[in-house]
Amino acid sequence: MAGLDLSSHLLRAVRTPLLADPALRPLVGDRVREAVSTREEWPFLRVDPPEVGPYEAQGWRGCACRLTVHAFLRGARDLRPVQELLAAVAAALDEADLALGRGELLWLSHERSLVLPEPLGPGSWHGVARFGAVAAEAF
Repeated sequence: MAGLDLSSHLLRAVRTPLLADPALRPLVGDRVREAVSTREEWPFLRVDPPEVGPYEAQGWRGCACRLTVHAFLRGARDLRPVQELLAAVAAALDEADLALGRGELLWLSHERSLVLPEPLGPGSWHGVARFGAVAAEAF
């Protein structure tokens, strides 16, 4: 039996805690995007479409996903502000119990984060947080 791609439901569900989190709200406001323009107000988060593979277990069919959230921040002399932003992203999503439009989220786990200097100039940072997830339906 083939896997079932529920990644679009996962992607929609992930935005909710990122927008509602009390630690993230003062940092990025409502700037949680799947696509950004060249005139995007900084700081902001961009959530990439998940990488998807099949998931099958006894009585379950769905997908294993790798989700990436990018954090962009300007005007910081050191890494601390972007590291704090990434930590807030990880805290909002790690082991979150998200309601999907279809299927169930079996788990969502923070795997790793990294910080890169953004080539737009000094004080511009790009943080990357990676998560693993499994979304499935019982059959």
